[in-house]
Amino acid sequence: MSIYITGDTHGAFNRIRYFCQEDHTVKEDILIILGDAGINCYPGMNGALKEDLNRLPITFFCIHGNH
Repeated sequence: MSIYITGDTHGAFNRIRYFCQEDHTVKEDILIILGDAGINCYPGMNGALKEDLNRLPITFFCIHGNH
């Protein structure tokens, strides 16, 4: 298991998808997002985004607020 930390994603997770592919992450790995994740901020897209993120081979731990 590895733990990774990143800052604002603002709902744009392409770099996270690329990171997971390049580093061969697994669901047991944890990515801590230090604020401004943008997961709950986009009306109408929340469910689809959460489902998409849940399929990534990493576990998210999101800290609310502005990093």
